Amino acid sequence: MKSSLWEGGLAWFLFLYFLLNIGLGVFPPLLPQIMESLGFGFAAAGLLGTAFGLARFAVALPAALLAERIGFTRVLQAGIAFFAAGSVLSAVAPSLPVLLAARACLGLGSGINNIISVLYLLQSGPVAQRNRRANLCELSVIAGMAVSSELGGFVGGRWGWRESFWLAAALFMAAWLLATYHVLPLVEQATCAPALPERPPSRRAPSRLSAAILAIYLLMFAQAFAWGGGINTLLPLYGGTALGLSTERIGRIMAIAFWVEVCLLFPVGWAADLWGKRRVLLPGFSAMLAGSVLLPVAGGLWGYGFTFALVTSGMSVWMLSPALMQEELGDFRGRSAGFYRLVTDLAFILSPAIVGWLIGAWGFTAAGLSIATVVAAALALAGLSLFRKNG
Repeated sequence: MKSSLWEGGLAWFLFLYFLLNIGLGVFPPLLPQIMESLGFGFAAAGLLGTAFGLARFAVALPAALLAERIGFTRVLQAGIAFFAAGSVLSAVAPSLPVLLAARACLGLGSGINNIISVLYLLQSGPVAQRNRRANLCELSVIAGMAVSSELGGFVGGRWGWRESFWLAAALFMAAWLLATYHVLPLVEQATCAPALPERPPSRRAPSRLSAAILAIYLLMFAQAFAWGGGINTLLPLYGGTALGLSTERIGRIMAIAFWVEVCLLFPVGWAADLWGKRRVLLPGFSAMLAGSVLLPVAGGLWGYGFTFALVTSGMSVWMLSPALMQEELGDFRGRSAGFYRLVTDLAFILSPAIVGWLIGAWGFTAAGLSIATVVAAALALAGLSLFRKNG
């Protein structure tokens, strides 16, 4: 029986998600420029991230259930269409309310595409290689965002932030054609195949099982909180306002930080398959915690770049939490994947609004500490119920 890492159309799937994230990632380096152009403050900037996260939250469970009912093809096509529509609306947005609607539209597309990626990865391919497959997918996502950060910052710095969104819309339209005529038939074939053997459901006592699941959910929440509040909000705003960096330079630093994560993703997946997910999660979350604490006191271009890379390097363990959840539950399909996205998208709703408000009220240090507190709480609970176990 064939048992290849690349079976199930994985290579084409990775290329599609690389292309999608080139379009999706133009926003963060443009945030300071958009603030200046439309004339709003830090709290409103945080609301842009909240609108994105709220839309992802709303669509998570319906998208997961629809994917299992009507198939991945139509659901993913709809997600890419939301991406294109949100990018066009962003490019023509005359005011903050219209831009909020555009971010919500992009959030719907992101929520749908995230659900499809999780279901595809956990329903196809060899079970023994799923951590590597998942991290290869995350590698394609982050590589796309690295290219996007550089490209969005460059286009925004030279011609304006609206042109960056027009470029993103063109990329999404190309991705829709690629998905429809080549990638989605392979995905449908892979996910309709007979299920591969899984580990049997956990036989631990219900109280122990509940504590483990709670810890995993908190890990998911903390990682998304650090992404939405840190990478998408705190870091670009700190570079643009506290350090006075240009849009182009912020995009370049963000791209370098994402390339650091790209270099770590496959080794992290390999290490998780070899030594166990719990052992690999600990250093990843520790890096996020350190970066959140150090950013407001790092100062200067080199310190900013180092702390940015520290936070993104911690994100290399992103796919290990859902993999742990699959082990605990013994199954991870539409409903389970939907609840996983509900938890992470709740963090994406709350973190930009909280971080933006804290920056305006008490400064960047308070905002960084809020992210560090959430990550530390997740590590503490995980230490009690997860990290003492092997595997």
